[in-house]
Amino acid sequence: MKRTRQLKKITGLFILILVSLFSMHVSAQQITVNGNVKDSKGEDLPGVTVVEKGTMNGAVTNLDGNYTISVNGNVTLVFSFIGMTTQEIQVNGQTSINVVMADETIGLEEVVAIGYGVQRKSDLTGATNRLTADDMNKSVATSPVEMMQGRVSGVNIIQNSGEPGSGMSVRIRGSSSIRSGQEPLYVVDGVPLDNANITPKGGSAAGYGGGANKNPLSFLNPNEIESIDILKDASSTAIYGARGANGVVLITTKKGKKGEGTLAYDGYTGLSQVRKKLDLLSASEFKGYTNSNGSKLLDKGAATDWQDEIFQAGITQSHNISYGGGSENSTYHASIGYLDQEGIIKSTEMNKINGSIKVAQNLFDSRLKLTGNLTASHINDYRAPITEQSGSGFEGDLILSALKLNPTFPIKNADGSYYQHAIDQRNPVAMIDLIDDETQTDRVLGNMSAELEIAKDLIYKLNLGVDRTVAERRVNQNQKLSYLSNKGEADINNITANNKLIENYVTYLKTFGEDHSFNFLLGHAYQFIKVTSHDMNVKGFEVEDIKYTDALQYGNFSQAVVNSSAYERELQSFFGRINYNYKEKYLFTFNGRYDGSSKFGENKKYGYFPSAAFAWRASEEEFLQSFEKLSNLKVRFGWGLTGNQEIPDKISLLAVGTEPNANGYFNGVSSSGITFKRTPNPDIQWETTYQTNLGFDFGFFENRLSGTLDIFNKKTVDVLLEIPSKAPAATSTQWQNVPDPKFK
Repeated sequence: MKRTRQLKKITGLFILILVSLFSMHVSAQQITVNGNVKDSKGEDLPGVTVVEKGTMNGAVTNLDGNYTISVNGNVTLVFSFIGMTTQEIQVNGQTSINVVMADETIGLEEVVAIGYGVQRKSDLTGATNRLTADDMNKSVATSPVEMMQGRVSGVNIIQNSGEPGSGMSVRIRGSSSIRSGQEPLYVVDGVPLDNANITPKGGSAAGYGGGANKNPLSFLNPNEIESIDILKDASSTAIYGARGANGVVLITTKKGKKGEGTLAYDGYTGLSQVRKKLDLLSASEFKGYTNSNGSKLLDKGAATDWQDEIFQAGITQSHNISYGGGSENSTYHASIGYLDQEGIIKSTEMNKINGSIKVAQNLFDSRLKLTGNLTASHINDYRAPITEQSGSGFEGDLILSALKLNPTFPIKNADGSYYQHAIDQRNPVAMIDLIDDETQTDRVLGNMSAELEIAKDLIYKLNLGVDRTVAERRVNQNQKLSYLSNKGEADINNITANNKLIENYVTYLKTFGEDHSFNFLLGHAYQFIKVTSHDMNVKGFEVEDIKYTDALQYGNFSQAVVNSSAYERELQSFFGRINYNYKEKYLFTFNGRYDGSSKFGENKKYGYFPSAAFAWRASEEEFLQSFEKLSNLKVRFGWGLTGNQEIPDKISLLAVGTEPNANGYFNGVSSSGITFKRTPNPDIQWETTYQTNLGFDFGFFENRLSGTLDIFNKKTVDVLLEIPSKAPAATSTQWQNVPDPKFK
C-alpha cells in the first residue's frame, strides 16, 4: 500500500507539471472551485485530472487529493484517473465539490458485437476478439484490415504487395479450403459484404503486369471505425451459416452521442521509403566480371542504378473532420476524410475522398428506434506494371526487370528516346513513363433499420441495406514500348456490383426469478447480388501525344476486342439462436442457420449449419471467492458446422460456346462450332467445416492482467475442386465436392 501511494504521488506530480505547462488563463469574472478527491477506500487520491468540459482549462489534485480550479459558474467538471470511472459534475455556482472515485471494472461488463446483436463480454461462450480505438494498429492505415494487423491472436494478415491500397490476405485460424475463397465474411454496420473481386483487370498486352486485387474495404475511413469484432470459432460464426467457415469480421462505425455538438479534426503526414536496396553489382563491378570462357559481359558504357530509378520516397497525408452530438431521443454524426498516399514505386499513388453520415431517432417513448447510415467514397488508384499474377512472366514486372537489368545500359539514347535492349530485357523507367494505369472506384454503402418493441422484452427489427460499386480502369501502353508489336494499346475495363439486403428478426429476453435468463433470436434474411463487367481493347494507334483511352477513334477498330459478362446470385436464410444463463455461472448457446444459395446445384440448394457452446464462470463459484486477486476465470467449450460458398458462379449449370476446329472452320461454314464448355452438376453443394473449440479466459487484479487460451480443431469436408471428369464426359474437367473417405 505504501509503495502504491508513492507511485500515485509521483504520477500526480508528473501530471501536475504537465497540466501546469498547458493551463489557460481565465478571466476575473470566473469563480474558484476547490475540493478533495478520494478513492473508494476513503484515501486521498493525488494525480486526478480535473478539466472544464470542452476546454483546455484544467487542474490536478495534489499529494493530499486537493484541487483548485477557476471556471465559469455554469460548467461541467470532468474528473478522470487511470483505472477509475470518469465522473462529470455540473458546478451550478458551487465553490466546493468533493468527489469519490470508483474503481473501474475492466473488460467483463464490456458490450461486444455478435451476429445480429450484442452481448456482455462476461456472457460470451464463443471465441471472439474485440478491437476498439485504443487497441487498433495506430500506424498509417488505409483500411480496417490494416488496423487489425498484429493485434489479434489466431488472425494472420499479409499485404499482397506494397502498392498503395493493395489487397490483404486475412486468415482466421488458418486456411479452411483449397480452391474456394478463404477470406472471412465482412459485416459493416449490419450489412454483409460480398467478397467478389471489384478490381477491373489491367492491360491485355503480352507480358503486362496487371497487379493484384485492391483492398475491398479501402472505401471505409479508418478514423470512423468504432470497433472491430472478430468471430473465430463455429459457435460464434454459425449464425452466418454458409459464409462462416473462414470467420466473421464485424465492423461498427462511429455514431452520434448525447451532448452538445462536437467538432473534431485528425490529420497526419508520413514518409515511406525502401528500407534497404538489394546489393547488386555496380556498373564497374559488372564490367570487371569475366565469363568462364574468358569473354566479357555486354558493356554499353553507362552507370545506371536501376533501383534508384524506380524507387522514391512516398509522402502520405490524411485529413479527417467529424461533427456529432445529440439529445435524449436523437443523435447524429457526420464526417469527411481525405487520404493521399504515394507508393515507393514512382507513378504509384492512391487518393481517396470519403464521407459518412449516421442518424438515429427514438419515437413513442423509445419503443421505436430508427437509424440510418450512409457511407460514400471516391478512390483514384494510379498503378505501375507490378504483378504477382501468372501469365505475365518476370519481364512484365518492372521491379524484377530493374533487378536483373544490365547496369551499363543507359536510360535513354542520344536522341532522347528510351533505350530498350530487347523485349525480355525491358527498361523499367520506360515502363513507368510510357504506361498510364488509372482506376476510379465509386462506392456507396447504406442501410436503414427500424427496431420496434412489440411487447415487453419482445423486439422486432427490420434492416435494409444496399452496397453499390462502380469501378473503371483505363490502361494506356504507348506505342514507343519496344515489346508492343501493335503500335500501342488501350484498355477500358469496368465492373459494376450491386448488393441488396433485407433482414427481419425478433429477439425476446425472458427472466425467471433470479437464476434463469433466456435470450431468443429468430429471423429471416434475403440477399441479392448482381455483378456486371464490360471490357474494351483497341490497338494500332498511329498518332502520338494523345491519351489513347480518351481518343479510341485513332486506333485500329478492325482489331478491337469487346467482352461483357454478368451474373446474379441469391442467398435466402432462416436463422435462430438461444442463449441461456443460469446464476451468472453456467452459460449455454445454441445457433442454427438454414441457408439456400443459387450458386449450388438444383438438388442441394439448402444446407443446415448448427452449433452449440457451453461456458462455466468458475470465478463466480464460492470456493474461489477467497482468491482476491483472481477477477475472472471462465472455461468455454463449443462445437459447430459452418459453410463456404466462395466458388465461381454458374458452375452447377450447363454451358455451351464456340470452339474452332483444327482447320479454323466448322462444317466448312464458320470458323467456330458449338461445343460444351461446362458440364452441369446438380448435386454440388457447400464445403462444410467442422470445428471444436476449448477455451480459457482469465483475469487478475480487477482484470488489469488478462488473457485467453484457445485450443481448436478444424476439419473441412466436401471440398470444392475442379477435377478431371469421369469418362465419358462432355468436358475434361468438372467442379465437384471431393469426399473424404476417412470422415464418417
